[in-house]
Amino acid sequence: MGEQLTVDVYAKNGFLLLKKGHYVLTPEQRERLMDVAHGDAEEVAVRLERERLDRAAQREREAASMVPKNPLVEVGFMAGRLEALLLHGLAVPGLAGRLEEMAEELLLLTQRFRDGMLASLFLVPVRSHSLKVATLLALLGRRLGLEPSRLHSLVCAGLSMNVAISQLLNQLGVQRQAMTLSQQDEMYAHPVMSSAILREAGVVDEHWHLLVQTHHEQDDGQGYPAGLCGEEIHPDARLLALVDHLCEHLQQDAVLPSLVMASLFRGELGQFAPALVSLLIKEMGIYPPGTFVRLANNEIAVVTHSGDKANQPRVAALRKLDGPPYADVLLRDTRQPAYRVVEAVAAASAAVKPAYLTRLWTSRLG
Repeated sequence: MGEQLTVDVYAKNGFLLLKKGHYVLTPEQRERLMDVAHGDAEEVAVRLERERLDRAAQREREAASMVPKNPLVEVGFMAGRLEALLLHGLAVPGLAGRLEEMAEELLLLTQRFRDGMLASLFLVPVRSHSLKVATLLALLGRRLGLEPSRLHSLVCAGLSMNVAISQLLNQLGVQRQAMTLSQQDEMYAHPVMSSAILREAGVVDEHWHLLVQTHHEQDDGQGYPAGLCGEEIHPDARLLALVDHLCEHLQQDAVLPSLVMASLFRGELGQFAPALVSLLIKEMGIYPPGTFVRLANNEIAVVTHSGDKANQPRVAALRKLDGPPYADVLLRDTRQPAYRVVEAVAAASAAVKPAYLTRLWTSRLG
């Protein structure tokens, strides 16, 4: 217990559950590895087919009306697919291949719609924490100049790191009391459990496995499951841990993203490598696309794209602070004193539904 395996561990049916180098934590974890939940195969098949038909219908509408591809719409469809994949796990035929296809799709979207994909983090109403993490990893990995195979593994790890606890996370989302001891054990074991499920699903990419196994390790050695520290943790795992932690804070209602970023910079959200924190802040900006601001003329606006300067993003005015929403958005130049950004504000200040804003990130606008 608590040490690296010196041999590969197989189930009786021939599936490789743990590869040499994995950690076995507790007897309970060992039992769970031999009894992996497979979910409802029939239910997941129906769900994925419904999502496929919805996407096909959307494609037909776009083709008929010549509507450019929209990243926020694509993310909405992807979120439904990912939720089904993670919730049902090994019941999904070709789980590994589906996750890899989604990673490639996500990489293409972030390459083409950088600002729109950042906006999706705040405006697409989905519960898929893993999709938000993978989206940000795709953007940051590209900024770092990671080679394609390494970037692919990183995004795949972001998508799948919580496959062992999808049902638990849904339960905790509505649970008012603190986690039970059993739930804490499940949470503590999920990095290794998720890796084991992925291996049974056919994932052979060892870097992908490494990142899933170590995405909760911390530089100070206080992480889990192995208590690694410092240089024992791969740089990509450090980046994954940082993004995972940030997205958890960004998901909280009534929390201003700009304040979360400021807290991260000051070290109030945990100790992370300064170079990675700086990288993240440069990518997100002071006012990330998809967030809301108040302008000097007292208009409430949504940030659409990053500007040449961090404090001068491109915005679309939605309403006066004390007035009703405009019939249509009004593009404002924040370089002009009258439209200078004064402060970040909560999404509720916009008084409009996110769907109303989706069209601001079509391919016409970059």
